[in-house]
Amino acid sequence: MASVRTLVISDLHIGQSGGVSALERPRPLELLLEALAGYQRLVLLGDTVELLETRSSDSFPRAEPILRSIGAALGPDRVVVLVPGNHDHGLIRDWSRIQGDNLEREAVVPHDASPLLAQLVSWIAPARVEVRYPGVWLGDRIWATHGHYLNHYLRPVSSIGLLHPLHRTRQAPLRDPGSYEYIALSPARPHIRDGLPPERWHDRLVPRQMAPLTVRVLGLQMRRHSLPAMAQVVQALDVQADWVIFGHVHRRGPLPNDPGTRWLGAGERQSLVNTGCWRYERVLLHRSSPPNPYWPGGAVALDDDAPPRALGLLDQLTEKDFR
Repeated sequence: MASVRTLVISDLHIGQSGGVSALERPRPLELLLEALAGYQRLVLLGDTVELLETRSSDSFPRAEPILRSIGAALGPDRVVVLVPGNHDHGLIRDWSRIQGDNLEREAVVPHDASPLLAQLVSWIAPARVEVRYPGVWLGDRIWATHGHYLNHYLRPVSSIGLLHPLHRTRQAPLRDPGSYEYIALSPARPHIRDGLPPERWHDRLVPRQMAPLTVRVLGLQMRRHSLPAMAQVVQALDVQADWVIFGHVHRRGPLPNDPGTRWLGAGERQSLVNTGCWRYERVLLHRSSPPNPYWPGGAVALDDDAPPRALGLLDQLTEKDFR
């Protein structure tokens, strides 16, 4: 297990329109900074800053004070591990393309891989920053990745698609990160585009009054489709881990009432854990309160030698705190 007490969060989506990025509100940011006091390492597991739906000129000014606060709270003796996802893939896109088939499962990304990455890393000072992609080992048997590669196994190619049972027999199997990146960087760029992102899909098609039903439907979709797709990614990359931590689908878990068998990887040898997200989506949370798997503030804690556990850092807040 992990020997360094670690907090893993993902899907902050700072600067994204629609919904609310929780850390752009004072009370959620305050609670995160308080929580960091108990950890030696913070992992930002993808989609930290919105670069897919928002220009960097809009999202970066909103991200700067937040990341500076996080870096100051951690100080020079603690570490931030940054793992880009699909919505902030622009931080490392050109570097990733250059790696091609040589991209490793835990590649070390130089801070000057892009001007945007260099700028973002500078804000996190004085904390030390490591950049990894597409995944990172957080312990002897714990591997973490954002999770957008799972989109490859769903139809339509999106984090809310359906698992295609014949998919692996119709296309050549993928065996390394470079193969997934090749698909992600193709003209259609399905992993990076992410189809129609869940936030926009809800905004356009689902009335807020249907939020409880929407949460149940998306939960069913994740258990039947997204979790098996994530297990296929781990198997294809031959990740020999007991625990795999991922984000991307915005649904924290497993929670106490989740069927445990649904959160097992290939061959039921691995356990999957999801970080949840840090966005308040009214179409999912209308008139809701914790516990809710989509409530913002999801995290995964690695405490000494204990197994990874999903938790909610903002579960004491109400809707008013996100306005």
